[in-house]
Amino acid sequence: MQRLATGLLILVTIIFAVTRYYEQYWHWLGFIRAFSEAAMIGALADWFAVTALFRHPLGIPIPHTAIIPERKERIAVSFGRFVETNFLDPDKIAERLSRQDLAVRLARTMRQPARANQVADFVAETIGGLLKVANDDDVEKLLAQGLSDRLGAIPVAPLLGRILQTTAADQRHRQILIQVVEVGTIWIEANQTAIRRRIASELPRWLPPIVDQKIYEKLLEAARRMLGELAMNPNHPLYDDFTAMIDEWIENLQHDPEVRARGEELKAEFLAQPLLREVSASAWQDFKDGLVTQSTVANSPLRQSIASGLSHLGDALEHDPEWRAKVDSWAEGMIRFIVGRYGRVAGEFITQTVNSWDAVETSRKIELQFGRDLQFIRINGTVVGGLAGLVIYTVSTFL
Repeated sequence: MQRLATGLLILVTIIFAVTRYYEQYWHWLGFIRAFSEAAMIGALADWFAVTALFRHPLGIPIPHTAIIPERKERIAVSFGRFVETNFLDPDKIAERLSRQDLAVRLARTMRQPARANQVADFVAETIGGLLKVANDDDVEKLLAQGLSDRLGAIPVAPLLGRILQTTAADQRHRQILIQVVEVGTIWIEANQTAIRRRIASELPRWLPPIVDQKIYEKLLEAARRMLGELAMNPNHPLYDDFTAMIDEWIENLQHDPEVRARGEELKAEFLAQPLLREVSASAWQDFKDGLVTQSTVANSPLRQSIASGLSHLGDALEHDPEWRAKVDSWAEGMIRFIVGRYGRVAGEFITQTVNSWDAVETSRKIELQFGRDLQFIRINGTVVGGLAGLVIYTVSTFL
């Protein structure tokens, strides 16, 4: 386009020179000479105007030329503000979203199994990627600290009191006591050797070895008899004693300051143990390994669950106007928040990017982007200038 525009300038210059010479022989050549003379002037004027945008014409530092290189910083700021004002306006974007009917389009997309699977694959891979780059030590510390803070804020003694109160509600002391005795009987039966050894160590050496067996049998028989009596006699005196003991425990746990203080001390000792960090680390590693594995396996339960959830979401959006309204409202709110908070950042990023370009390179990029149209300005200036000169010459000749 530059060659075409320059070629027209050279052509009208040659025509001007030829017609100027032969005009004395053929007066009608004056019309062509006038056209070519004005066209040459118009072409030169527009060449100067277009060139002055990007560089000094002929390298001469004429004032108000090389506008783009000289005003690069101002142009960068203006361009950033232009994009921020006209393209990152929250109201305009929200209006455009409202016309797009985002919830309906999302519902139709999510109801397509292929699209739902694509989104599920993307989400699963994103989850896996985030988990892989996560710092395990930081996450484990965060989990342990969160669990410790949560447990530390709960008064342990009143909590145990409420648990006991709930467990013993509806006069369930009888069942509890029977279970306690039953567990004790089973334990005695399962630990015969250890119990006999303990009994033997407490007896005088001169007693026969059979004595520890007899004592163990008496102990086991007493436990079984006690279990049978409790099962057969709902009015056994032991029930009242056990109920009184449980009620006293509940009362002390909930209202006794000393018991509550002791409970807090025990809780603090427990939280100070490394066990809490080990449990958090183990739970995090199991959780992470499971998700990472499922995120890399095709058709894994994780991906299937995400795809199924998206499909159900599509069904809900398509058949429930209230849900569609919520999604549209949520999308509009999110867009307004993001653009309102980061729109200026985007404009500043554009400004900084343009400022980082070399002035000559910036001018060259803009010229390459708009240069074709600018060369048409030169061509049009040549034609329009010539026509204007022809009109002026014609009017002056006949008037």
